[in-house]
Amino acid sequence: MSAKKKPVKITDALCEAWREFADDDENVQGTYSDKDVRGLRRRVGKLRSTWEYYRQYRRGGDVVTLREVLGHFPEMKTMTARKEADLIAGKIAGGTAKQSKRQATTFEVAWERYLDHLKRKAEEKGKAARWHANAKRLGDKYILPTFKDWTLMEMSRSPAAIADFHATVSKKGKISANHCARLIRACYKRETRLDRNLPPELPTSAVDFNREEPSQDALDFKDFPKWRKAWDKIEDAPIRKAYHLFCLLSGVRPGEGARLCWSDVRDNERTFTIPNAKAGRDIVLPYTEEIAAALRMAREAVAHHEVKIADLVFPGCAQISAREGLPVRGQGLRHTYSTVAVDLEVDDLIRHFLMGHAPQGISQRYVATLIVQNGPAMRAAQERISKRIVSLLGLTLSGHHDAPLAPDVPTEKSKAAAPARFA
Repeated sequence: MSAKKKPVKITDALCEAWREFADDDENVQGTYSDKDVRGLRRRVGKLRSTWEYYRQYRRGGDVVTLREVLGHFPEMKTMTARKEADLIAGKIAGGTAKQSKRQATTFEVAWERYLDHLKRKAEEKGKAARWHANAKRLGDKYILPTFKDWTLMEMSRSPAAIADFHATVSKKGKISANHCARLIRACYKRETRLDRNLPPELPTSAVDFNREEPSQDALDFKDFPKWRKAWDKIEDAPIRKAYHLFCLLSGVRPGEGARLCWSDVRDNERTFTIPNAKAGRDIVLPYTEEIAAALRMAREAVAHHEVKIADLVFPGCAQISAREGLPVRGQGLRHTYSTVAVDLEVDDLIRHFLMGHAPQGISQRYVATLIVQNGPAMRAAQERISKRIVSLLGLTLSGHHDAPLAPDVPTEKSKAAAPARFA
């Protein structure tokens, strides 16, 4: 193609002439600028004639080069091309013009900012950055290998590519694929708050999310002896035995149980506290003699050698729920606790409080007050649930029940008292 031509007043008739003679005359081929509309250019090739907008301007002290294809002749006529060029010129004047690919934010840069955002949110709430860690793992494994060098603009304009990515990851894990799509969406939405030039259309608009159903695994009453038999086999790790039994007897979430510290256990009040629970507040729950026996099992066990937090009640159990060879474990034990409570006809409000829920229709700000008001009823219900679970497991309590739980709270009474044990 020959060098750039002198500016001319482009018309439809002139475009037809260029297209007719471009095949035979190479001198006709080239790029023509329009005299009337600044930045509008016509590139005449041997096979195709293209409208484009080309402009260099200053933004923030830098020289920005914008080149955008508008369409092709004869599908796009001269008048339409001029209107499109005027629209882009208006965006430049208003500071909303599209960034060049070299200047546009890549997903990798936006992703790092989003991960920092997740970590900062966790730190502000005083919680471990668990979702940050999960997001980073999914990003390193699935998202970044595919979209690392894509610009956010390209992702917004390529919803089919995001949908194909989701379908590919779904073959490896449907839940992971949904999480990846949600993370891409959240990352993009956060970047739109930082860059007004990004299109409002989300990259995930074409994704058909996989259906997710919360796991409802729970022990049938007839399967409690089977669970007890598998639990008895964990003889080499009493800490783990105590942890699983505590989760079953108390109904706490697996992570909440693994993060429980001795400083959260109150002997005088016979309560334990779940700090920074999922609902965002501390939850104080009553413990029974059966729960106390599970805690004493942990107190007497040898701490895990890799644990750095000495105050943990169940050191080394943060990931054990996903690895233990029990018929039901982790969140399934929480579901089992709820099933037993329902079978005992425990009041729904009391059951919600014991499980750390904010009942529907009740603001979270009032939950703490209601828990205090229902304290005696909660303790009575907790005792009924504990006795039923221990009975189903075929366990019995033996020994004294007045030894303190927290090892850093010695008393004269505790020196002579033997801790309650399961038999």
